[in-house]
Amino acid sequence: MADQAQVQETYDYWDRLIQINLGKFPDFTNAFYNGDYSLTLEQAQKAKHEYALNGVGFEKGSRVLDIGCGWGPVLNAVRERGGAGVGISLSPRQIETCNRFGLEAYLKDWKDITVEDYGGFDGVISVGAFEHFCSVEEYLEGRQTEIYQNFFNLCHTLLPEEGRVFLQTSV
Repeated sequence: MADQAQVQETYDYWDRLIQINLGKFPDFTNAFYNGDYSLTLEQAQKAKHEYALNGVGFEKGSRVLDIGCGWGPVLNAVRERGGAGVGISLSPRQIETCNRFGLEAYLKDWKDITVEDYGGFDGVISVGAFEHFCSVEEYLEGRQTEIYQNFFNLCHTLLPEEGRVFLQTSV
């Protein structure tokens, strides 16, 4: 499992490189073209954010938790649609970037969150982080099912009865 220094080193490097090439709220966790390949990457990424927000039943005023928020593209989409977003990441540089642009984000592992930390949410979104939730070591110890169950239990705790989770993962 990567330690905090490795996470920081990786995302500090990416922070410098990615923002130069992809702008203020970089997102390299795929895009949503939905068959329309005339879209620019930026348009397809915006479409993905809209798709995720619609997936959790987002309405103006909704409160959304973004687990693995990166540099804040989903948090920014929440803000643009009139909601309140809270993001978490393991990367200090990503959190600094989010906060610099007025987004609410914290250096926190989802495994350490309780409802007392940030309250409840109307929706939980996690784009491109799920595949990192279980380390190789945890997998080899046979803990994969336990870890994923803990994640979904957390979401259940943070959401109201009708709350939804949007999860995008790469395999």
